Amino acid sequence: MPSKGAVEMEKGKKKALFASNWLKQMEGWEYHPSIRYIMYVFLGLIMYLLLMGQVIPKTYELKEGQISPVTLNSPIRALDQWATDLKKKEAEKSVPEVYTKEDSILKDQINQLETMFDSILTIVKNTNLTSEQKKEQLKTAITIPIKEESIQAISTLSESRIKNLRNLSRSTLEFVMTDGDGINIKGLNEAYTKLDRYVQSNPYDNDPKIKNLAKELTKPFVKPNLFYNPDQTALLREEARSKVEPIYIKKDEMIVKEGQFIDKPTYERLKAAGLLKDTSTIWPHLGLFLLVSLLVLLLYFSIERMKPILHQNNSSLLMLFIIFLLTFISIRFVDFISGDSITSAKGYLAPVAFGVMLIALLINMKLAILSGAIFSVFVGLIFNQDQTMIFDFRYGFVALIGSTAGAFALGRIRQRSGILKTGFIVALFNFLSIAVVIMLTSQSYTLREVVFTLIYGVLSGLFSAVLTIGLLPFFETFFGILSPMKLIELSNPNHPLLRKLLIETPGTYHHSVIVGNLAEAAAEAIGADGLLARVGSYYHDVGKTKRPTFFIENQLNIANPHDRVAPHISKNIIVAHTRDGVEMLKEYKIPKPIQDIAMQHHGTSLLKYFYHKALQNSDKPIPESEYRYPGPKPQTKEAAIVGIADSVEAAVRSIQNPTNELIEETVRKIIKSKLDDGQLNECDLTLKELEIVSITILETLKGIFHSRIEYPDDKEIEENKKGAKLSS
Repeated sequence: MPSKGAVEMEKGKKKALFASNWLKQMEGWEYHPSIRYIMYVFLGLIMYLLLMGQVIPKTYELKEGQISPVTLNSPIRALDQWATDLKKKEAEKSVPEVYTKEDSILKDQINQLETMFDSILTIVKNTNLTSEQKKEQLKTAITIPIKEESIQAISTLSESRIKNLRNLSRSTLEFVMTDGDGINIKGLNEAYTKLDRYVQSNPYDNDPKIKNLAKELTKPFVKPNLFYNPDQTALLREEARSKVEPIYIKKDEMIVKEGQFIDKPTYERLKAAGLLKDTSTIWPHLGLFLLVSLLVLLLYFSIERMKPILHQNNSSLLMLFIIFLLTFISIRFVDFISGDSITSAKGYLAPVAFGVMLIALLINMKLAILSGAIFSVFVGLIFNQDQTMIFDFRYGFVALIGSTAGAFALGRIRQRSGILKTGFIVALFNFLSIAVVIMLTSQSYTLREVVFTLIYGVLSGLFSAVLTIGLLPFFETFFGILSPMKLIELSNPNHPLLRKLLIETPGTYHHSVIVGNLAEAAAEAIGADGLLARVGSYYHDVGKTKRPTFFIENQLNIANPHDRVAPHISKNIIVAHTRDGVEMLKEYKIPKPIQDIAMQHHGTSLLKYFYHKALQNSDKPIPESEYRYPGPKPQTKEAAIVGIADSVEAAVRSIQNPTNELIEETVRKIIKSKLDDGQLNECDLTLKELEIVSITILETLKGIFHSRIEYPDDKEIEENKKGAKLSS
């Protein structure tokens, strides 16, 4: 039975073997597809977690009537339905009942009163009737309840007194039923009191008997002429309800303190803020998952379509995702530090443009603009304060306009100072787009809010520029990425390595400058990175400084040292310049894309001169592979173009009497030779692009070698003319 120590040792060996195998598998992580997919999933997970607190708040098991164990603030701006409904009820109660006045009732009552007095007057005027007959007829004529003594009094009145009584009764009825808004059913007693006061104060007839008769005869004709209008009342009350502004729970507003009793209003506010477990559902989680998935898929397919190198290189993809995460975190940071202390315009302060500017500088503009759209969605989600909507268009719109302007403004930037200028451009576009939002939205702004909102937009642009300037060197150094500014710095002739090249190998330096001009023009003609091609050309032959005299451009007035050594030694010296160059570039911390150009510009080309020399000196067959560069073949358009320009410049320089035709023949022969030899198989140059490259190089060479092309002088032209005449 093995000892305990042996078992532990065996376990240790297995762990070490597992770790070793895992490390071997991870050695090629930069191009491992599984790592790439894991990175996309990780980005989606981070986005989900950062957005979850905004879209899906944490919930608690709380009930109405209990003591709250925690202090809770609202994670969102939510409608306080309880308080809003309470305010609407108060507004509804403040609207009095509506009554409609019926004018026809007064007319009817006056007509009845007049008819009655017409009958009374007719009876009283009839002299043929006895007193008893008059009283009996008056009882019939007076259709209202009246005392016996009042009928007796009326029967004894003269015609003129009857007319006074009539006028007093009519004016009293008109006054009582028209005074104020009218008489409702509840206001009859008040109307009767008003009637008594009016009769007593009326000067028609001061006889108390007439005044008492007027009261008795008029009072029964007083009727309600003001009636409750339920429809109009309901309409006005609904109008009052509709004018009540909704009451909102502010984002980060405290709803309940620890130890506080949860009453009905507090419970409803907790429910409105989505803080109760019984109000949570799976749908927000699913919706957020789908949203994040859509954004990540959009990014994935766009990267695959826009930038194949980025799609294949996990290191560059990691850099992109770090920029994404830094942008997301900066947006979240602004949301965190601002809370609810400034204004609802805090979303305009988020420095969204810095992520877009970094991507434009380090990768390309198309991907930067797409990223800006994703960042804008993120901003609209994070700073949305309306529970009824998931996205606040205002913040997303301003972020998209400002970041897009920043991406376009960086298109031709070649100096780091240009980033600060771009920051001012972003600030300007933020300012203008915020002004558009303010003018187009129905929301009313105070002067203070307008000023602060515009200031936030300007500060966002300036912060973005500062962050870009600060973070750009980190990405350039850590990931070996070449921004236009870095390339301009590397192209400075005072760079130590270029100074070394100029001093120790002036011929190679001059050759590299011409190659740079050719490569830059050709690269720009097909949409490749012309600046990278030019700077890569400057450094592609720095390895020649190790043994400068073994390269023909540096053999000024000296014997060719290759004449004194065997072909295979010459081959080793020539081939070594690519490897030596890469070592020197690493020593001087020159970024990897330029190292790749130095290593790849010859590909696996055959050193034909030394190969044929070796064949002549040997009786045995020699495989071509022994006299080829080790490679790799050019992997990018820029490396391939530098290789073509390098070969073309060397070949054309060796022509004794260059003519346009001879130069064109040489250029096309070199490109065809590289194509036939398979040197361009691993880069994505198309035949159409190769034709453009050849034409561009030809045009550039014609300008460079113009002074070296021999043209016939005047004497030769005259001799040719004479020869032409004789032949005719």
